[in-house]
Amino acid sequence: MRRIVFLMAAVGMALALSTTVVMAAVTWHSGPTFTQNGSGASSTFTVTGDGSGFGNKPAVATIVLSGSVRYTCVNKGGNAAQGQNPVPATTTGSQDLGNADHNGRGVLNLTVGPIVAAPTVGGKVAGCPNGNWQGINPVFEGPRTATLTITQAGNLIFGPVVINY
Repeated sequence: MRRIVFLMAAVGMALALSTTVVMAAVTWHSGPTFTQNGSGASSTFTVTGDGSGFGNKPAVATIVLSGSVRYTCVNKGGNAAQGQNPVPATTTGSQDLGNADHNGRGVLNLTVGPIVAAPTVGGKVAGCPNGNWQGINPVFEGPRTATLTITQAGNLIFGPVVINY
């Protein structure tokens, strides 16, 4: 019984140490720096950085821009009414850091944006009186967010970093 407990403890410690070593191996020589370019609806977001220690497993940086849009409802007769449902709008971009080709070194330079809403949506989606209506003229409302994450082999290695704008 003691051997089994000792063996399980040794295996658990080895796993914990190997996980720590993998996560601690990434060194950022510059960045990652996540910045907003411009203001309001036309904002774009850029992440830059230079890191090493990624090994031969791809690392991917992702920026997700998200917000809510309100549409004006219009029917076939041209009557208009305010839509009742906020509709989510997102824009996403990703970049492979290229570390597999550079002996564990990864360079990052990704720009995403601006966030764009669909020009029209179905009446039910916009919260119109019924499905015969259509949502038009999208207007952003409330806060918008830009979120940066960097993952490797399905594990989060940086972030999330969130900018509200």
